[in-house]
Amino acid sequence: MTYSVQSVANGTNFEFPFHHQFKYILNKIPNHPLQHDVQSKFNSITMPRAYEQYMERIWNCDVYEDDTWVITYPKCGTTWTQEAVWQICNDVDLDDKGKTSIRQRFPFIEIQAVTAFADRENPFDFINELQRPRFIKSHLPICFLPKQLWQVKPKIVYVAREPKDAAISFYHHYYNMYKYCGTKNEFLDSFLHGIVEHGCYWDHVEQFHLLRPHYPNLLFITFENMKHNLEHTLNELCNFLDKTLTAEQLQRLANHLQFDNMKKNPAVNPPYIEEAAQKNRPGSGFAFVRRGITGSYKDEMTPEYVRKFNEMTKKRFETLGLYQSD
Repeated sequence: MTYSVQSVANGTNFEFPFHHQFKYILNKIPNHPLQHDVQSKFNSITMPRAYEQYMERIWNCDVYEDDTWVITYPKCGTTWTQEAVWQICNDVDLDDKGKTSIRQRFPFIEIQAVTAFADRENPFDFINELQRPRFIKSHLPICFLPKQLWQVKPKIVYVAREPKDAAISFYHHYYNMYKYCGTKNEFLDSFLHGIVEHGCYWDHVEQFHLLRPHYPNLLFITFENMKHNLEHTLNELCNFLDKTLTAEQLQRLANHLQFDNMKKNPAVNPPYIEEAAQKNRPGSGFAFVRRGITGSYKDEMTPEYVRKFNEMTKKRFETLGLYQSD
């Protein structure tokens, strides 16, 4: 793996220098299932400088056939999906191991690269010592994920979300957790140009959509389907994960996954994140599980930016049959 590093415009708009952003560009594309011209289109990622310490270690991580990965662009329903997947695979264990933090049951492989207050435990040692079958979360695009994923081919659940909602949710994360100092519109401009953490939203979704014919163990779902037709999505997940739940278990799980219950559940919405946000932005009321609705952008995005986002989505997704601009 060879790469170059570039500074990012507006990449220093943070009170915490840890979050200053840099663009990592692969000069040599690793061997992946997508054809070379597609790989070359998706050969970069924007991340804090700390990422460089972990980049090759992540790429060289061991992967097992019985792993289950949840991969998303940030703020696209990741935690919700993690909890659904883990509960399905553990027969809806709400009272025993299910009370353990999702970060221990379903660790985030690049956590130390994106937060200055990451768990002290080395995530690689922790993941390697997890009892199999393991559950692992990532926001990384294809070329930066462990190379063994494409050889071993464990199950991957990918979740997409309406980009305007994802952008607004990501802005609140930036503002409250990273002490972002730019304006909301500056953040939205950076999002449109793909120079926010984990890179371009449209690139991220497109490459996993294109991966589907080449990777049969990939399930592509959306936040909106989970929100508006949860029972159907849970059945879809059960079928994909080769698990059978009783009608009673499915009902318990659907109730468990309701937004108000998720927000009150410290295993998935840890109080320390809200406490950290309060220190950063007193009175903000920010929580990791924040609103959990579709169309939240309508309250916070100007018509000008709605138009810009819709134009980008039409340009990038119209031929793919993905999100339709409204």
